[in-house]
Amino acid sequence: MLVSVFHLFILCVTEISAISMTIINATTGEQVLFPVPIHCGAQYEVTFLSKSIIIAKLVSWGMKTFHKHTLYENRLQRHTNDSLVLQNVQINDTKLYEIQIECYNTVVMPMKETVFDLQVFEPVSKPSMTIYCSITSVNLSCSVSKGTNVTLYWEEQSLSGTIHRIYDGAKLVINYGHEQDQYKYKCVAQNPVSNATSDLQILEMCNGDISKALIVIAYICYKVIICDKRGRINN
Repeated sequence: MLVSVFHLFILCVTEISAISMTIINATTGEQVLFPVPIHCGAQYEVTFLSKSIIIAKLVSWGMKTFHKHTLYENRLQRHTNDSLVLQNVQINDTKLYEIQIECYNTVVMPMKETVFDLQVFEPVSKPSMTIYCSITSVNLSCSVSKGTNVTLYWEEQSLSGTIHRIYDGAKLVINYGHEQDQYKYKCVAQNPVSNATSDLQILEMCNGDISKALIVIAYICYKVIICDKRGRINN
């Protein structure tokens, strides 16, 4: 899949002198397109830089020359329209990149610089939900096995499917009340490139556990009272 900065992603462009900034959100394994807008004559030079802790020249061409960094020999391709494609992006490709275009015309033109903030994310997996039933509440917990920069939240839906309320966070505590069986819950996981939801869960499954717990408590209280009475009689 080819990811273009022209669509699918958030564009944030601000002009500061001759430098512009573009943010690209991409999924691991995808291809990312870096457009190279050349508005020069026949003589120009293009340089593509990696701007992390150490600035590295990844590729350059123009004036009958072409150079490509050995680490990007099989991953960085130049299209016929002079755009660049970085293939099979991974998390460690998250960094700033810069394209510099110098025109060698009879008229002096300033260097055009475009900075790309590439952010690569692993897509989220389907959330896993765990339920713990106590005497006074139901405790819901949500987690995912895959995904970077993941946000978790809960949707409370009516039995007809209408969203009633949204709760932020991986954990949710529902206190028992007369309306507890009127709603169902699901966990939603999302990051800038993907989202996934758990199966819907109705809390009535805890009713049986509560009944059993109340019976056990009642039985214990009964035994305590009987033992207490017997102790008083013996004394």
